Amino acid sequence: TEEVTTSLCLREHLNIEPEAARDDQMREYITIDKYPLVLTWNRTEQGEWWYWKGKPKDAGQMEDTIARRPIGIHKYKKPEEILTLWEEFYGPSGNEALEMVGRGRHGVVAKRFVEQVRKAMG
Repeated sequence: TEEVTTSLCLREHLNIEPEAARDDQMREYITIDKYPLVLTWNRTEQGEWWYWKGKPKDAGQMEDTIARRPIGIHKYKKPEEILTLWEEFYGPSGNEALEMVGRGRHGVVAKRFVEQVRKAMG
């Protein structure tokens, strides 16, 4: 992945040791998939698959996987997806995108996460 390539380049060519991007509660600042899906990843029930490789045993999982002040949320590539994501996290209260969050497959968890991010971001 891009992060691994960048990490190796920093280490080998600039003698910089990369560190994980996690908050003080071991939640990731950068996601590798759409946030409603990542919020369902359960290390305890799903086991040690590739996502968990190299992560500390106390790394956050499920609703505690993603930091409340995320830096990067991947898998949103189309302009309309990016605009929707912006509306969810930064748009005015009660906007259409925000109302749609709770209606998806993982709606309750996603809605709770968005509300926590909006509160943390002010």
